[in-house]
Amino acid sequence: MLSRVANSLYWMSRNAERAENNARILDVQLLQMIEASDEELIRESDWRLTYEICASARELEGLHSLSPYNEDKLIHYLAMADENLNSVANCVRYIRENARVSRDHITDEYWQIWNSCYLALQNIDPEQCATHEMRSFLELVKMTSLTSQGIIESAMQRGVEYQIIKIGKWLERAEKTARILNVVCERTYEQQLQEETEDYYYWLAALRMTKGYEAYLKAHLPKMDPRQVLSFLISDKAFPRSIRYCLDHVREAVEELEGGKVSHYSWELLAKLDQVRTEFNEVDIDHLTADEMMDFLNHFQDGCNEISQLFSKTYYLIDPASEQTGIQTQTQSQSMSTKGITTMKYKVEHTNIFKYETIVDQSMNSIRLKPKTDETQRLLSYRADITPATLTKEHIDIWGNDVETFFIAEHHQHLEVKTTSIVSIQKSPFVHRIEYSPEMNAIFHSKLFSEQYLPYLSNTAYTYLSPEQVEQVKQDIGEMDNPVQFAIDVMGYLHDRFTYDGESTTVSTKAEESFDLMKGVCQDITHVMLGILRGSQIPARYVSGYLYVGENSALVGDAASHAWVEVMVPGIGWVGLDPTNNVEALEHHIRVGVGRDYNDVSPVQGVYRGGSQELDVKVSVSLLDQ
Repeated sequence: MLSRVANSLYWMSRNAERAENNARILDVQLLQMIEASDEELIRESDWRLTYEICASARELEGLHSLSPYNEDKLIHYLAMADENLNSVANCVRYIRENARVSRDHITDEYWQIWNSCYLALQNIDPEQCATHEMRSFLELVKMTSLTSQGIIESAMQRGVEYQIIKIGKWLERAEKTARILNVVCERTYEQQLQEETEDYYYWLAALRMTKGYEAYLKAHLPKMDPRQVLSFLISDKAFPRSIRYCLDHVREAVEELEGGKVSHYSWELLAKLDQVRTEFNEVDIDHLTADEMMDFLNHFQDGCNEISQLFSKTYYLIDPASEQTGIQTQTQSQSMSTKGITTMKYKVEHTNIFKYETIVDQSMNSIRLKPKTDETQRLLSYRADITPATLTKEHIDIWGNDVETFFIAEHHQHLEVKTTSIVSIQKSPFVHRIEYSPEMNAIFHSKLFSEQYLPYLSNTAYTYLSPEQVEQVKQDIGEMDNPVQFAIDVMGYLHDRFTYDGESTTVSTKAEESFDLMKGVCQDITHVMLGILRGSQIPARYVSGYLYVGENSALVGDAASHAWVEVMVPGIGWVGLDPTNNVEALEHHIRVGVGRDYNDVSPVQGVYRGGSQELDVKVSVSLLDQ
């Protein structure tokens, strides 16, 4: 996705949340003003509380420009003023403009609802707007925001666009909740210094401004205890406007955006997120003094601002508030060198024929034969034909593989599973161009990296090698200083020493035995390489798929399913290495499944009631015209 589009989506989301928050905060104050009796007139300090919550730092510096205190002037400034970048009206304008820029990436309903809100705004005369009309406009903004969130949740694909929108929303919400609490804490602290003890109004306002009043009453007795309110709005794990809830969802969305990996460009952002969350989780709210609480909230707001800046820096976004107009247009030149990129299109036919010694029944099977679609490989068509005929049910397993299951209750003495796939692959040579940087090294040795890829650091029964076997390899190729080069060296080491022999091992042979034999097929060589890499603390996974050999090719492994290794390169992602052929897995390698070992990606697995079986496998990979 272009950073221009990502920028628009991010600030569209932040301004939608900001518009709703500011509309609600202002509406709470207007409602208080309407309900107040002559003896309970809203004081100037109360309006300034609202102003401090809704205005930016730059605008707070100009607070004196609104003196002497003028209620109507404050309302107009917070809701309608063009010069106030955070006014509700300006937020609506920013949302519409950013939605217009990114219309191809959002739903039509989302655009229509905010465009309608914008058109309604155009019909309002800010100078002649009465209080009840102002409240109607604020209510429209709140309902538009809530409806647009429902549209996103119910109709938007959970892709990059969705995650960027969610990050904008949760960051904005966390900052606003922290700011509300910070301002309220300051106000109540000032009252304590002046020996004014009636701070009930401020904490009630804080709950209403965060739409947490009803949820708070369900969790606590109907008593406005400041500590309980603070704890609820800061630490509650279930309330969607608490700071903890927002931070957890920001972290979750960033992980989804990164596809579960830690890259060199997102490392700083993830580290800062974890730092803020750790500091936040360790604080003991109940034992903080008023001064300590304000310091904590100030520190947290600074942390949120840093996270926001790092997110913008990481994904090349621009803060609209940095420009006078508040609406960003971004131009950039993007070019991609196509040198070395090869696109191949294949037809894959894979047939498994099971012949049973006796008649069998109650056959329950699962197959992993559907090629993947990802950033370099595209599945154009796929068909599975099963005899005897039966229905299949699809699901995604824990490793992200497509799995089809089927059940045959009837008696049969023959089972045939034939799949036909058309796949397009576009890849360029890559691994030998990687320069292992200090930043990549920092990621590789981080706790976060090892925790993220723990399943691919732990050996299984198939991949286990003894420490002596791993040490034997290191004595020949050297210690592991650069995981990328080490993986390449291991691949070459095994290719030079391993003899490709289909008679020396079986499907159940373990890496420890294959290593001693230095014989086997692609499955065995892959298991051995996984054992060496994992024994050296390098995350690596087993890949099952197909190999196109073609005429006059030195590649081997096309007689049946092929296997190779993928190594997690810090800051880059998974890189395929084929130790059977001593090559990087590129346009000739068709990916089907990934896992810890062969058992996680076995093409056909099943149970049945009956006698023994014979299996005949036929695989054909043919090159199609582009």
